[in-house]
Amino acid sequence: MHTLIISDIHLGSSVSRASNLLRVLNKETYKTLILNGDIFDDLDFTRLQHDHWELLSKLRELSNPELDTRVVWIAGNHDGAALVLSRLIGTPVRSEYMFEWNGKKCLVIHGHQFDSFITKNPILSSIGSWIYLGIQKIDTERQFISRYLKRASKSWLRVSEKVAQGAIRYAKSKGADIVFCGHTHKQLKKVISGIEYYNSGCWTDIPSSYISIDSKSIEIKEV
Repeated sequence: MHTLIISDIHLGSSVSRASNLLRVLNKETYKTLILNGDIFDDLDFTRLQHDHWELLSKLRELSNPELDTRVVWIAGNHDGAALVLSRLIGTPVRSEYMFEWNGKKCLVIHGHQFDSFITKNPILSSIGSWIYLGIQKIDTERQFISRYLKRASKSWLRVSEKVAQGAIRYAKSKGADIVFCGHTHKQLKKVISGIEYYNSGCWTDIPSSYISIDSKSIEIKEV
């Protein structure tokens, strides 16, 4: 088997690196593509740029049941009405996904479920997203300010560590040996209590990252 796990593309955002991801999907060889949440930034389709639509076209092509590729989409906190949006890609939306690799049970879940700030402060989180969008619109071409604020806010709230710990506890309750998350935009690999945790990073920062799984290993790759 060869599986790719990709998260946090944020189509519609001015810092989404959709064209870079499209090149990866055209270059890599894989049987399963797992989209682990936050494929869209919000429901405003007018924000989708030309390369965003090209990537969506590629995802819809890969979802064709006549092809020998499987696309799995797991909803994230930015995906909104995922059941509606899934029609753009042509694959159903799940809250989580489990598969087996080398005799180990693997769990894939976006990870926002373990972000206590979002779950306890949904209104404040929404306001923060709108403010961030405004900053993106006036930022430089390379989006230095936006990317810095995104990384700083996630670090300040210690989101990466909280998500990792919550995901590992949840994986343990599901009998999983390995758990894959996104959400934090920070690539990470760690082992706690015998359970392996991987975070695939995002496609709004430079470098961007994704997870590649073949018959022998699990690797975080950068672009």
